Amino acid sequence: MKVTIVGGGLTGLSAAYYLGRAKPDWHIHVYEQAPRCGGKIQTQRVGEFVVELGPDSYLGRKIEMTDLIMDLGLGDTLVSNETGQAYVYDRGTIHPIPGGSIMGVPTEMMPFVKATLISVAGKLRAGLDYFKKPYPLDVNGDVSIGHFFTYHLGQEMMDKLIEPLLAGIYGGDIYKISLLSTFPHFIQVEQKYGNMVKGMMAAKKSHKKAGVNQGAQGIANEGDMPRAGKDAVKDKEFERKGTAAQSGMFRQLTGGLESVIDAIVAQMPSNVAIHTNALVSHINYSDEQYELIVQGRVEKTDKLIITTPPATYVDWFCHDAVFDNLRNMEQSSCAIAIMCFDKSTFDGELQGSGLLITRKTDTPLTACTILNQKWPQTTPSDKIVLRVFIGKPGNDVVERYSDEELSQLAVTEIQRIMKFSANPEWVKINRLIHCMPQYNVGHRSAIKKVRDHVKENYPNLYLIGTPFDGIGIPDGVKQAKALVAQLVENN
Repeated sequence: MKVTIVGGGLTGLSAAYYLGRAKPDWHIHVYEQAPRCGGKIQTQRVGEFVVELGPDSYLGRKIEMTDLIMDLGLGDTLVSNETGQAYVYDRGTIHPIPGGSIMGVPTEMMPFVKATLISVAGKLRAGLDYFKKPYPLDVNGDVSIGHFFTYHLGQEMMDKLIEPLLAGIYGGDIYKISLLSTFPHFIQVEQKYGNMVKGMMAAKKSHKKAGVNQGAQGIANEGDMPRAGKDAVKDKEFERKGTAAQSGMFRQLTGGLESVIDAIVAQMPSNVAIHTNALVSHINYSDEQYELIVQGRVEKTDKLIITTPPATYVDWFCHDAVFDNLRNMEQSSCAIAIMCFDKSTFDGELQGSGLLITRKTDTPLTACTILNQKWPQTTPSDKIVLRVFIGKPGNDVVERYSDEELSQLAVTEIQRIMKFSANPEWVKINRLIHCMPQYNVGHRSAIKKVRDHVKENYPNLYLIGTPFDGIGIPDGVKQAKALVAQLVENN
């Protein structure tokens, strides 16, 4: 039995790793078009610095990633983030994120009343949600994040708190992104309790009674891609058997996330062959086999697993209009500027783990994480490292500017926002163009249509990865493990 996996990111590598161990008599080939495996996971280790150019962590409660790390023997290198106050910058002023909130939804009265971020009128409007009925969903039970929360909490709460937190995770237009595909729990509690705020308060109370502090993202469902919505939220939960007690909700490894890629490649079963610089330019199905053109040569396979982003489908299944749901999937872009300062000459004030920036603030920046305070093991003790995120919907500087221009923009803007004049010793830019699939309203039904069509018309073809069931690092591992379990059970 020959199995081909297209895509050498973590999802594809995980599928190969687990399948190779479960089926040692199968011949498995992984094709990755880039010169290296790992996809967007990319760590640079320079001296004492551990610099993540892509995602910088994963959500600890999504245990599939931790299970893989433990299986690879890297458990003793796991660390969690330092927790601290997170902030929101709104048009000239930095405010602490109100305490007692879950993804920006207030669940405690006094912290919300005292919050400086929201005006009195905005607080009163948000309080009216206690008397609101559930949002009238569309025929698929879906609604955009923006419309749902504006209906419940009002425009000011939406602009100043909800949008920076939630849009920062997916990097897209909050009024297009599907709530059902990203944070379905909000719909569930609203329907169960008849009201969103009541539901979130009840959910928080039940988790406290169970002795679990879920925190902002522990209750909702989110991604771990390199956006800053996840970077600015704090939590104090998760202690997993086999690891030390953890304080923060996010996980990292002392050697960086790419150490997972290095380990999984090094420990890949002998029946798995990994091919880099291997572009798959054509896929065709005939005579119960799949025919691929890889770097100009023809390869045939019995089973085909595709783990790549939606843009790759442009050259595949071109005769089949159903795949247009993948080909036409919107994807957002961003850039990350990582900059290092000498602590002795830095003239600004560093508060907490970082800050989010409201979309109505006149800047292309969306957030900043203070890495030496959130992930102290990544930075020498005499240095300060800021991780600045660039790219808002409708702003094309990420595509239009050169690396040098983006670097200068990031430095100038973060100096203005955080009120310091020190210049960095170095700046690294990573541009992620069309990197984030957008789960817009209707995503679930569109993906179901593709999968139903594949099941009926393409035997032994399996589609997993970021276009389908989650954009986070653990989501890819989870999809890979589930597929391998299915293949083992049916073969």
